[in-house]
Amino acid sequence: MERLLHSPGRTREEYRYQTARPSSQLTSSEFAAKPADSLDFSNKYAGGMNPRKISEKELLQGLNDRFAGFIEKVHHLENQNRAVEKEIEAIRLRAKSSASLSKEYESELGSLRQQVHEIGHQKHQIEINRQNLEDEFNTLRENISVLKKCINDAYLTKQEMDRKAKALEEEIGFLKKNHESEVAEMMAQIQEGHVTAEMSDFSRRDVTAALRDIRMQLEGHTDSDIRDAEERFRAQLAKLTKAAEVNREALMATKAEINEHRRQLQSRNIELDSVKGVREALEKQLYDLEQRHNDTIRELEFELKNAKYDMSSHLREYQDLLNVKMALDAEIYSYRYFFDYTPFYCSLNNELSGPAKPS
Repeated sequence: MERLLHSPGRTREEYRYQTARPSSQLTSSEFAAKPADSLDFSNKYAGGMNPRKISEKELLQGLNDRFAGFIEKVHHLENQNRAVEKEIEAIRLRAKSSASLSKEYESELGSLRQQVHEIGHQKHQIEINRQNLEDEFNTLRENISVLKKCINDAYLTKQEMDRKAKALEEEIGFLKKNHESEVAEMMAQIQEGHVTAEMSDFSRRDVTAALRDIRMQLEGHTDSDIRDAEERFRAQLAKLTKAAEVNREALMATKAEINEHRRQLQSRNIELDSVKGVREALEKQLYDLEQRHNDTIRELEFELKNAKYDMSSHLREYQDLLNVKMALDAEIYSYRYFFDYTPFYCSLNNELSGPAKPS
């Protein structure tokens, strides 16, 4: 606005109008303020000289020059008015482009917000999967602890069975030795009795038969005791062997189950590490994407703020130009008003200056 008001062309024109014709400063407001019988064009345009010395031709020439200057100034103001209207239209177009800028970036901002929402949903799903894997890992760890306890119990049971089997073996050995010593002692006694009978010529056959029966009975009892002990030992040994076999099978099954759980635990650990790596990568990608989106949002907000500031400045400039246009329209209207009433003032001046001429 200041460029239009204080442009060199306009300044030169106004200076030329003001210096070339000082008498042309009379405006319509001055005419309206003065009554018709108080107007004195001769004093105004002749610089205080006697009206009798000014001819009608010179007065008309001065008025014509004033009309030409006013017309030229009106054309100049109309050109300025058209230039102002063009600049106002350009400002309107820039304001529309600034308004469309926000609409254009609104869709992109919506897309970025949708991407951030989807990444947040994926992050939440990964967090749920990680929590499930951690729960399963804790369950496997508890199962392994229970299996370790079962293994320890089975090992203690095996040791107890081994100890009992060893005690039974020792008892069987002791019984065998005791039985053998008793048999040996009895055989020694029998031999002594037999020798004594031979030495004393004991000829009674019934005594010999009785001794033979006693020997047979003792041998039968000894064999039956040995067989019973062996059967009890074999039964106890079979029982212990069967229990040890069952415990060994349970131990092998437990070891196999432990190995299977270890394998599953390793696979779960590998899967958990993989998921952690994917999670870290996604979190890093999400962080980078959020940073880029935040930078883009800040840039867009900064551009939007600048666009709003430019729009407000353009609106202020538009308002100022509109005020200038209204002022120019008012000035043009005053000039046109002056042009419309100038012939009346000229005829009035001629009538007033007519009686002052010499007869």
